[in-house]
Amino acid sequence: MPGFDVQYLMRQAKKMEQAMEQAKEKLGELSVEAESGGGLVKVKMDGRHMVQRIEIDPKALDPNEKQLLEDLLAAAVNAASEKASAAANESMNKATGGLKMPLPF
Repeated sequence: MPGFDVQYLMRQAKKMEQAMEQAKEKLGELSVEAESGGGLVKVKMDGRHMVQRIEIDPKALDPNEKQLLEDLLAAAVNAASEKASAAANESMNKATGGLKMPLPF
């Protein structure tokens, strides 16, 4: 095939691989926060969906409301996970120049 430069293609693939590795590393640096119950439960999560911190307002610690607290905690973790996914997708899109690539998790 005239004009087809395999070496150029290989260099581009290597650059893409390096960009993906750098983007994966940066996912750990991303940080998102979400809350539920009007701020009674707050969750901080990184771009790899690892929970970094959970804050529970003392008003949410009524022993008779155990199920409510559990529900609020699940809702806050899920909201943080959605935000982390959106932030990770944005970061990966920047790293790959908009080329759709699967996330590493």
